[in-house]
Amino acid sequence: MEFSEPSRAQLSLWASLKQKKYRKQRGQFLIEGDICIREALKAKAPIEAMVVSREHLARFESLVRSSGKDAFTANARDFARLSSVENSQGILAIGKVFQLPVRKSDVAVLVEQVTDPGNCGTLLRTAAFFGASALILGKGSAEVWNGKVVRGSMGAIFRQPFRQEKNLLEFIKSWKGSTVAAVAHGGHPLQTIKKLRSPVLLVLGHETRGLSEELAQTCSHRATLQGRGGAESLNLATATAVFLYEITRGKIAGG
Repeated sequence: MEFSEPSRAQLSLWASLKQKKYRKQRGQFLIEGDICIREALKAKAPIEAMVVSREHLARFESLVRSSGKDAFTANARDFARLSSVENSQGILAIGKVFQLPVRKSDVAVLVEQVTDPGNCGTLLRTAAFFGASALILGKGSAEVWNGKVVRGSMGAIFRQPFRQEKNLLEFIKSWKGSTVAAVAHGGHPLQTIKKLRSPVLLVLGHETRGLSEELAQTCSHRATLQGRGGAESLNLATATAVFLYEITRGKIAGG
């Protein structure tokens, strides 16, 4: 397999994928960075081409050749057109959007709205770490194919099932197991909530506004993390990790 020089048309098309409207039109997105690309290859994610900057070719040549994907090298100026990172590692790929099937698990995560792409990526990574069946994102959440989401997930986007859901209220109502609203105040300590029916749906709110009362009232339980210091609350991703730890360690989601 030989490395090719990308045409002007190819560079323009790939560079356009930094914008949401073109990602949506073409069903493609950019994967940037060593870890994310290795995770994509490991997960056999649909990759259409790989691009390496000439100055980093020695480092990544073996990886790209072994992938069997269409391979390109670009000079520093052309690669900078494609990259969204100030200090790029010099490798990126053009991926095709995909949807993973929901996997069997005792827990799933629903987030009313996560608008920051970095937070969205971290939520994907957290959900994947704890083996959530799916991450459900509400209307107005960051687009998962955004480069910041992909990089923030550290490759978890290629393993963690996710979906966007318009009607969260009906989704919660139709859930077969217990539903737990994560609220900043007024909920029970998670450790004291027993009798949860598997699968458990953990329901979280917006990064700053928290969970709307409408969704909280729909859930079968309310839970609040009990801190010992003076901070009022944790950020969304950290709170999600703590809740998922309690749920998945066997004390709550027993079936």
